[in-house]
Amino acid sequence: MQRRPKAIVFDMGGVFLTAASRWEADTFALSFPEGLREAAPFDWFLALSQACLTHYTSHAVPRPAVELGPVIGEHLAARGIEPTAEAVRRWSGIVAQWEVRPIYPHVGATLAELNALGIRLGLVSNTVFDGRLHRINFARHGILERLETTVFSAEFGWNKPHPGIFAHALDAMGVDPGDAWYVGDRPDRDVCGAHGAGMTAVLVNSAHVGAVTKAPENRPDLWVTNIASLAGIVARLSAG
Repeated sequence: MQRRPKAIVFDMGGVFLTAASRWEADTFALSFPEGLREAAPFDWFLALSQACLTHYTSHAVPRPAVELGPVIGEHLAARGIEPTAEAVRRWSGIVAQWEVRPIYPHVGATLAELNALGIRLGLVSNTVFDGRLHRINFARHGILERLETTVFSAEFGWNKPHPGIFAHALDAMGVDPGDAWYVGDRPDRDVCGAHGAGMTAVLVNSAHVGAVTKAPENRPDLWVTNIASLAGIVARLSAG
């Protein structure tokens, strides 16, 4: 029987929203529902975006935070735009929109139910860019106020499964790892990372579940279809 947690820390992609693992034409509308509000050729923007993602994924796991300014600057120059700091910053903010997706309908109610049970909530997510647009997205959907801390790898400096990123969130919340659950969709990043930090690992069903069998540390302590069932699980632990 699992212990009732004092805090639950969530992953973002695959848990709160559709993971932005591909930046391609067929996923464009998920992140840019109103289209690209810039006078720029779509093929050029797509090539710029894919170059940024390729540069990010070329680093070994656990990846450090990656500086994408030079990549963006090269693409601006190739298009005849002077790669000033202002231009690079502006286009960085545009490319960063790829990581922003609509929040799943059940997330807001689930976080409210967990708060009502006295559970403290946080977030730790691997991101290519900083968390500014994500926090705006969370606030728009009414969930930012539920999260005591939001830790994005691009701001922290290291990606999951580096144990330091989990410890950073727990330190900010003042919660012991043994009193916290981490909920993610990647056995090889989320489950093993949470275990490495001393947390209980909860796995959400996803296309990545096959990685559970690759190493003992990838096996979750709990397995759920999505996070909508968490409040019920916690309530039963509380009653027991």
